[in-house]
Formats: sequence, C-alpha cells, structure tokens
Amino acid sequence: MKWGVSMESKTKKKSLIRSSLISTGGFFIAKLLGLVYTIPLASILASDAYLSYYGTAYRIYSYILQVFTAGFPMAVATMIATYATLEDPRTVLKVRRIAIRFLAVMGAAGMLLMMLLSPLFGSVVAGQENGSVMRNVLLILSAAVFLVPLLSAYRGYCQGMDEMEEYAFSQTFEQFVRVGFLLGVSCLLVYGFHADRVWALYASVAATSVAALAGLFQIARYTGRSRHRLEKAAADTDAPDIPARKLVRDFVLLAVPYFVMAILGYIDDPINSILLPYALNHSGYTPDQVNVVLSAVNYVGSKLISIPMILGPGFTAALIPHITSMLAEQNLRGVRKNVREVISIVLYVALPVCACMALYARPIYYILYYTEDLNLAASTIAWNSLEGVAGSVLPVITSMMMALRLRRAGLKSLAIYSVFKVVTVVPMVMWLGFPGAVLSSLTGALYVFFANLHEIRHRYRISFRALSHQMIFIVAGLLCMWGVTWLIQTAGFTADSGSKLVCLLQLMVSGLVSLGVYLGVTWFFQIPQTVFGLRGRSHV
Repeated sequence: MKWGVSMESKTKKKSLIRSSLISTGGFFIAKLLGLVYTIPLASILASDAYLSYYGTAYRIYSYILQVFTAGFPMAVATMIATYATLEDPRTVLKVRRIAIRFLAVMGAAGMLLMMLLSPLFGSVVAGQENGSVMRNVLLILSAAVFLVPLLSAYRGYCQGMDEMEEYAFSQTFEQFVRVGFLLGVSCLLVYGFHADRVWALYASVAATSVAALAGLFQIARYTGRSRHRLEKAAADTDAPDIPARKLVRDFVLLAVPYFVMAILGYIDDPINSILLPYALNHSGYTPDQVNVVLSAVNYVGSKLISIPMILGPGFTAALIPHITSMLAEQNLRGVRKNVREVISIVLYVALPVCACMALYARPIYYILYYTEDLNLAASTIAWNSLEGVAGSVLPVITSMMMALRLRRAGLKSLAIYSVFKVVTVVPMVMWLGFPGAVLSSLTGALYVFFANLHEIRHRYRISFRALSHQMIFIVAGLLCMWGVTWLIQTAGFTADSGSKLVCLLQLMVSGLVSLGVYLGVTWFFQIPQTVFGLRGRSHV
C-alpha cells in the first residue's frame, strides 16, 4: 500500500539530525521573536513590578499547561509514528481524532483550574495591594490553557508523520501573530489612547490566546490535506480494525510517563513563581531588590536562556518518532548512533551560548532592557544563564529515556531531582542569595544527566568514551573564550555605559570574537566536524 509517498521511504530520506535541525530552526525563530519583543515591551511597561508579574504569570501558566497537556502530544507522536511505520492509515486517523478530543477536554479542565487558583496565586506573588493585577493577568492567560493543548494535538500529529517543516512553520507563525498583536495593541493603548500601562500588561498576555487561535486555523487547514490522503488510503486498506477503546487506553498509558516527566521536569516553574519569591523575601533582599531579581529571572532571564533551550524541544520533537520507528524495526545500531549524535550536538551548541550570556550579562541588560538596579540584574542574569545548560540538556536526556523504553529509570532520576530542588532551594537562597537557587538546580541536573547516561549505556551497550574526549576540547574552547572576553573587557570595551548604539556595536563585535575563538579552538581539534558529521579527521 502507498500513501502517496511510502512512509518507509519518507522516513529514510529524513535523518534524525535533519528533522531535529528543522524543528530546532522553527523553535529558534519563535524564541528569537520572543526575545526581541521583550525589549520594546520592557519600555512600554516601564516597571520592574509589571515585568515581574508578566514573567511570573507565564511561569505559572506554563506549569499548569504542562500538567494538563504534557505527555499527550508525545504520546500522539509516538502512536502516529508507530502506525505510520506499519502503514495503517485507518488507525492513524483514529489516533488523530482521539488526540484532538482528549486534549480539548484536558485544556478545558486546565483553564477552569487556573481561573479558580488565580486569586490565591495573585496574592501570594504580588501581595494584597497588587494581587488584583496579578489575578487579572492569570485570568486572561487561562483562555490559552484551553487553546494551546488543541494546537499541541495537531503538532503531535505532524511530529508522528515526520512533517517537521509544518511543525516548525506552525511554531513560527504562532509567534509572529503573538508578537504582532502584543506590541501593536500595547503601543496603541499606551501611546495612542494614553491608557494606564497596566492595560498594556493585560493586552500582552491576551496575545497568547489570539496567537493560539490563529495557529489552530493554520495547522488544521494544513493537516486537512494529509487527512484526506489518509482517508483515501484507509478505504483501500486490509489491515485489521483496532477498537477505539483500546487506542484510548494505549494513548493514556503511553502518555502517563510523559505526563509525570513533565510535572517533574518543569518543577522550576512553580519554584521560581512561588518558592523563590518567598526565599528572596527572607534572605536580606529589600522589596525593590526582590522585584529586580524576579524581573531578571522570570522576564529577561527566561527569554535569554530560551535561546539555547530550544535545542531541547527541537531535538525531542524529532527524537521521539525516529527512535520509535528504529526500535520497531529493531535497528539498534541506528539507535546508538542517534543517541550519541544528539547528546554531542546539544552540548556543543548549548555550552558556548550559555557561557556568552553569562560573560556579557551586564552589557546585554544595559543595552536592551529596563531595570532600576543594573548591577543586581546583571549578576542575576549571569547566574541564571548557567541554568540554560541544564534546561537544554535535561529535556533531551529525559525524552530519550522515554523513547528508549527506560521510563522507570528516567522518572526515578527526575523525581530525585525535583525533591532535591524543592527541599534545598529555600535554604540555599536564604544562605547564598539567588546563586543558591542556581546551584541547587545544577547539582540535581548533574545527577539526572549522569544517572541516565549510565542507564542508557548499560541497557543499549552505548559507549560514551568519545563524548568524554569531546568534552575536554569543548571545555578548552570555553576557557579560551573566557580568556579573550576578559582581555576585551579589561581593555575598556565593557559596552555597559554611554551611547547604547555604540555599546551595541561593541557587544556584537566582542561577542562574535568570543564565539569565533570557541569555534576556532574546537575546529582545530575536529569537534564540529565530528559532531555534525562533516569531513575531516577527528582528534577524538
């Protein structure tokens, strides 16, 4: 049977790395837009308190969204990929219908929960005086908790069918609509109608629902074409009909590990929204300094570290269907190759990007963002950049454990990480200030990374010796990058005072020089050639 194009030949044409880079490219454009809009929005809101409410509200929204959806899009992708590999279009269509209806129900439940909890979260985060503003922000965001799960059902279908171009385009399209609405309406309210800036805050969070609705129309129209093709193929299939009840049961059972993984893996969102403010308020910071730190972490920091963190969802989106198909075909050699490639690429790219953010935190904040305390904000961003490494690597490793059928070990390590973070974050912040929160995260992340690598190596006999050798030269490149940056800043090119245009030019030049040094050192030792499969003789 042919589906216009055989699924088997299609899968062979699209390598894991190609699909990963396509999906990562979509995430990159979306996150880049998300980073760019924060610069004018900071000027429009012109308040550390409003920026803190905006960033913290999205942390709460993200976690509730994960609780009610995470796992299900991955289950959709896994089941679609499995039945597409088996060339069973009838079952693919059934899974698609089940996913859309199920996630609509989950989204509605999440929306109701967020609406009910918004008064409580508002008073905890913003206090009694400004709790109503925070409550209104959360109420507006709750509509997106219903719409985004529906969108994720369609995207899970695209993942499973290996239609990564549409998956990437959907991300980008949604973000373009969101940024356009957010900046356009906010500017109109503040500068056109001279409304209070709190209305710009409300319009900014409403943009998420508007963009999700537009994204739904776009992706539903696109997937409608492949649905018609599958319906024609299903009419001619002689495959046995699988009852919908069995598919629902398999769908839920498959989603549960991903669901638990999301609750544990995104534990930083409720921690930074609830426990971190509590710890900061009891660790010697003044109320104004608490607002500066929370604005830096939840508004600026979350956007900056989202740049390297796109590697997580980008590679995960392609990883699940590829490894699922290879395991179905008993292609263990391909599984081993893909595991090594993905880990190497994520580490090679994420480490220098996060290092650059830490090294240039002060000029980045001075040039691009609003704050009432540059020294404290820059120090916070520098420390927060280190979490970008964990945020880039852990989603890939944990999703890899799910795809490799090592769910129990993966969830166990994540549970230990979550408990450790919840137990240690408050005392460590009270002891060390905000750096204590970062050290708490990194300690737990290192455990998860090495525990999962050990399990993968033991179960699939994968050697990571070459990865260890690569890390030596990657660290050497990072040290050289740090040394060059120190020399540049010691020479007086600090890019944190005077004309912001001149500082921006200095930052761009010095940043490119620093990254160029890292690339040059690692290129000399053949690291990128090895990691990306380019020509050249490797030193590792």
